[in-house]
Amino acid sequence: MNKYPWLIAQYLNFVKKYHKNSLHPINLIQAPTGIGISKLIFNVSKWILCLHKNKFINCKKCTSCFLIKKKNHPDFYNVNHISQYKNIGINIIRDIIKNLYQTSQHGGCKIVYFSNINSCTLEAKNALLKTLEEPPKNTIFFLHTRNITQVINTIKSRSTIYYINAPLENSAISWLKKKNKKFNFIQLLTALRINNNTPISTQKFLTSNAFKQRNMLMHAIHKYIDKKNDNDLWNVVLNYDEKIITTLICYLLLDTIKYNTCHKNTIKNLDQFKLIKKIADINNFNVLKNNLISWINFQQILSTSHKLDKKLILIEQILSWMKILHK
Repeated sequence: MNKYPWLIAQYLNFVKKYHKNSLHPINLIQAPTGIGISKLIFNVSKWILCLHKNKFINCKKCTSCFLIKKKNHPDFYNVNHISQYKNIGINIIRDIIKNLYQTSQHGGCKIVYFSNINSCTLEAKNALLKTLEEPPKNTIFFLHTRNITQVINTIKSRSTIYYINAPLENSAISWLKKKNKKFNFIQLLTALRINNNTPISTQKFLTSNAFKQRNMLMHAIHKYIDKKNDNDLWNVVLNYDEKIITTLICYLLLDTIKYNTCHKNTIKNLDQFKLIKKIADINNFNVLKNNLISWINFQQILSTSHKLDKKLILIEQILSWMKILHK
């Protein structure tokens, strides 16, 4: 787990519990995406299934290590990977359960991993629940969720629950610095906060075109405020993903509210203080709050309405928002 140092303690925790025969058969993990939970479970599973493991590390040479590395181990079920669809249906659960009650292919443990337990349909959850009530012998379940409140109580009551948070900012920044020499501290911290302190998501954000696109949006907003030139703003908006641009504008408005209410230490867009100050200087708290609420409502429309012309609604939303950028 040296690749993700913030997960080493949790890796050792799982390994030590298994070594002492105290690892619960059902392990529910609440953690954000972008911190390496799948990698954590993959490494724990490699160690458990290894035929010649030492105290904390798998041998990397046995048949079991080879098969799990190739993502082809018969006793490791990565359920979300098996499913070809976004939601996991009852048929997949039934097939896995049927296999769990058969003898292990390698004579050891069987491991079932859900990278998103909330993606199961109601029928799939009910079928799974019957197995969780009396788990098959030598079987371990790892259930990951981003939001434990969405997990049904009957699953929670049968699980040992682990809360794994994103690493502290200093740890995440140290990790990011080693991988990104061309960005300064403020840029790294901005990217980290935009990605809710999840370092792996931040790394993808920095190395893809996403950070550059976001900077183009901020520059276009700045230019519109200073010169009343909206050409660049519309070019960016009309060529941007609606969900991403909505999230970025929500963060900018929230930062402006934080600036006005003396919560500057929690601002996400640290590299845009001048822009935040300009917007804050020409708008009071209520105007900013109401505009933020309208963007949040628009966000809900994007995620729930599939037949509407989302680009047209975005244009209407932008036109309304542009009014607060000029007074």
